[in-house]
Amino acid sequence: MASTAVIELKKKSDAAASNLSKQLQGMEPLLDKSDAAGEWTTRQVLCHLLGDPDSKPVAMLKSFTSSNLPVIEIKPGYAPVTPERQKMTLAQLQGALAAQHRDIFGYLESLGEADLGRKAKIPLFKQFMGTDEIPLPVYVGAMFDYHWNDHAGQIAKIRKANGLPDA
Repeated sequence: MASTAVIELKKKSDAAASNLSKQLQGMEPLLDKSDAAGEWTTRQVLCHLLGDPDSKPVAMLKSFTSSNLPVIEIKPGYAPVTPERQKMTLAQLQGALAAQHRDIFGYLESLGEADLGRKAKIPLFKQFMGTDEIPLPVYVGAMFDYHWNDHAGQIAKIRKANGLPDA
């Protein structure tokens, strides 16, 4: 049985995933369009959310600990559009994000309260959280609730700039 914290986290992340999905409706022909010159395309946004092709998000979460905290570097503004991802359809990109989301919550739901207190040092978070020692639920909440919703807003701008109605 998942903890109350994970259940709440999942509700928020499911809402963010739904928001992102809603913004992506009808975007297949505009996958490689942006809202302005020099801005990211929808494909770049989705690749950014996916992260490095070789990354293993669950393995990274498993590295969080109670002592000797691992340092996790996050590369803001990094959108790894690989040749493989360049060929992916919108449905394939969405499927990859859904699989990542499912794997992460499958792992979190297996943890007890004590394990949810494990932390990692994430230097980027110090700027807006005042600390770089981040517990698992805070990290996952920031990545899904804040990060996915923020980029759903970016895709809403791309929709508007390319003549699609609000989602």
